[in-house]
Amino acid sequence: MLKPVLKLSIFVLPAVVLAFGATLWFVRNELQDDSIPLTKEFKGEIVMFIFPHPDDEITSAGTLKLLDNLGVTTSLITLTKGEAGDANGMVNKTDSTSRAAELGRIRKQELLAVGKLLGVDNQEVLDFPDGDLKGIPADTLKDVIREKIHKYKPTILFSYDEIVGLYGHVDHRVTAQYVKDIFLEERGQPDFSAKKLYQVTLPKPMIDVALKISKTFQQNYPKDPSKSLPIPTMAVRIAEVGKFKRDAMLLHQSQRPTFNDMQPYFDKLPPFIYYRIFDKEYFAEVK
Repeated sequence: MLKPVLKLSIFVLPAVVLAFGATLWFVRNELQDDSIPLTKEFKGEIVMFIFPHPDDEITSAGTLKLLDNLGVTTSLITLTKGEAGDANGMVNKTDSTSRAAELGRIRKQELLAVGKLLGVDNQEVLDFPDGDLKGIPADTLKDVIREKIHKYKPTILFSYDEIVGLYGHVDHRVTAQYVKDIFLEERGQPDFSAKKLYQVTLPKPMIDVALKISKTFQQNYPKDPSKSLPIPTMAVRIAEVGKFKRDAMLLHQSQRPTFNDMQPYFDKLPPFIYYRIFDKEYFAEVK
């Protein structure tokens, strides 16, 4: 009896593997844009990421880990503690002030743990108000961002885009606008180190899918077709460090519902499968 079963398995197993691989490849190709040039190595550069909230760095977590593997010095500046965000049941305080303080403490610790996991060299979590960066005088925020750039002397900057802010968050847009303003105003000056600025973005196939499956995108992405994410000009292949990106998201326990909405099944599929589908992070260079 065993011989027929063994003979059958010899034919069936490869067919199943082939079918699975073909399905994986099809789904991956439906989501990715392989026309976007892959980045060259960042060896010799000094790179800074500037975001408003703990967990925003997840958009670039694969890139951060690859930079660490290359021995590139990285800095991560986060403008708020994320105290106005979701808590995933981790905060029991009913008073709004106490809740904000406790959630900010939790999210800061989550972020610092992620920075350590990804090998970030310099990490600062500032104390601007989550959800109200637009209420801070522009010069105040710009002076702080400028001071951090002068302190760590990056040659390359990363942030969000100022039109959409990935999915419409106003703090994302404000941060991106100020980083872009500083870069365009000071690029080329002797005391300004940054030579390039990249903004986090997505290719159109990913945007289309996100608008179908993600409530966050559906509620916040601009309805005006003239307002859209910038077209990617650079892609970073992150498949080899996918596990680090998954583990970084798991460290942000307070934000699991958000991740499950925006990156469904990230915690259900093995990283070697998930990040063969979502195998790139995309950026647009500011010219």
